[in-house]
Amino acid sequence: MPDGNSGLLMFRLESLFSWTEYTPVNRTTDEDPNDDAARAAADMDVITVAHDRKASSQKIKLDLDLPNAEYDDIPQGEGIPLPEWDYRKQRLLPGHCRLQIMLPRGAQELALPAHLQAAARQLRHRFEALQPRREWRNHQQDGAELDTDSYILHLTERQRGQVDMPMVYRDCRKQGRDLSCLLLADFSMSTDSWVSNTSRVVDVVRDALILFAESLSATRDRFALYGFASVNRQNVRLYHLKKFTERYDGQVRGRIMATQPGYYTRMGAAIRHATQLLEAEPSQQKLLLLLTDGKPNDLDIYEGRYGLEDTRMALQEARRKGLKPFCVTIDDKAEDYLPRLFGQNGWVLVKKAEELPQKLPQLYALLTGR
Repeated sequence: MPDGNSGLLMFRLESLFSWTEYTPVNRTTDEDPNDDAARAAADMDVITVAHDRKASSQKIKLDLDLPNAEYDDIPQGEGIPLPEWDYRKQRLLPGHCRLQIMLPRGAQELALPAHLQAAARQLRHRFEALQPRREWRNHQQDGAELDTDSYILHLTERQRGQVDMPMVYRDCRKQGRDLSCLLLADFSMSTDSWVSNTSRVVDVVRDALILFAESLSATRDRFALYGFASVNRQNVRLYHLKKFTERYDGQVRGRIMATQPGYYTRMGAAIRHATQLLEAEPSQQKLLLLLTDGKPNDLDIYEGRYGLEDTRMALQEARRKGLKPFCVTIDDKAEDYLPRLFGQNGWVLVKKAEELPQKLPQLYALLTGR
């Protein structure tokens, strides 16, 4: 407890990342509202309450950012420790973050929303035309038919004394691409802002995820959908919407529509876990799509350069593992920081957020050579 006899406190100003304010509260003598106390409480992460001016033996800690567990999303497991890059120390801090897989609370099986049915029908028709077609492959070791040209060539080579494995058949097979795509969507607090009189950013993001899934279901490409947000390094939330091994159905649509905006944007940890999921895929081509409306940030020191450098390092790790990261943003100030993170050709700005649901499938088609 401050006693009024404190001495001089000396510190380096750049080491001060947050502030608190002491407000004496003695409810036995003072019941008047204190406006300064309310403003201080709004800015503090933890409030410590004591009964009097003596040293307190117990403290009450209240997290003002997280709801009661009864109303919060449903955690899956104990959490996953992940490293984080500290550019000041120029090293990776092992186990510095903890990522928690979450299921959106209240998710129920849903039909395709009525306002998306026409657009979904058009996209499915367009993407169905891009499905891999069956083509005849000649010079095969086995197949449905005899390949006459290969058979004649084989007889000729045998007459010359060249005895190899006979490749004299032809077969009709699908010429599909070996591709997996993971879409990581930002559901931070900033997505609760309005883009029109009727829609918020989060509404546009949900619609974009559903139309994206409708399009990729028509192509039969392997894909996964996740959302993310964070409340400091020990609570990075990854919302499970669709795994690679799950089929797209009403349950997935229900999870997408039940995801709510909130908290902050610790990109590095979410990207690292998405990289692990994609790395486990057997596909040769692996696309990591990040959908966001702002730069990395969180409650602790994950602001400014620290968050940008950690995100940049996470993306470099993804590229070294053979992934292709690409960012789709609706942030008008994205040019100030995204080129450093994704490169000049690794991101795109959708200037009108309400156009995102239609633009996202088109961008996927361009990125995958369709």
